[in-house]
Amino acid sequence: MNTLQTLRFRVRCLYVITLLILPSLLQAGDDLEAALLDAARGGDAAVISQLMDAGVDANVQTASGYTPFILATYHAHTAAATALLAGGANPCATDERGSNALMGVAFRGHEAMAEWLLEQTPCSVNHRNLNGQTALMIAALFGREAMIEQLVAHGADPALADASGNTASSLAQAQGLTRVVNKLRFLIRAWIDEPCVTVRSASDALAISSA
Repeated sequence: MNTLQTLRFRVRCLYVITLLILPSLLQAGDDLEAALLDAARGGDAAVISQLMDAGVDANVQTASGYTPFILATYHAHTAAATALLAGGANPCATDERGSNALMGVAFRGHEAMAEWLLEQTPCSVNHRNLNGQTALMIAALFGREAMIEQLVAHGADPALADASGNTASSLAQAQGLTRVVNKLRFLIRAWIDEPCVTVRSASDALAISSA
């Protein structure tokens, strides 16, 4: 067998071997990505770091578009979110509906997790999903009073409307959440009267609007 024949033989062998092992390699990659998503969901920061050190993509997504970072914050796992951020996770990534991590946290009402996101990530507090909704609208819809104050303190605009024309206040009103509606009215008045003033609470808003 001459040199050219030997080379051709080796190429064919390599091609056959690749066909045999490629499915296993792809399956292994899928398994590692699934493990990262599970670790994020469960808050296992050590496993998250190990998987990312092994080369697993920190921004892998589920079929619904959830990233490990979205899952970790949704379940209020700050240590896991910190590990993901250190490993290159995009904190502003969105799911298939255009919602980001802060919006999921607003839905769950995790105030400490929300504060961490607002302080540690560059994402806009007024980010809108595909329906034009913001984290403040979601907090209002589910009656998260403390989170409403928290979001507005970090610059959330209570006057914004979604694609259907709903504001945070009208969404709360539709749910019969009178306390939330009244709080938002104060916040909106303060926002209009003093847009450059940081509003830390509804009592702050009342003081500003009464001045």
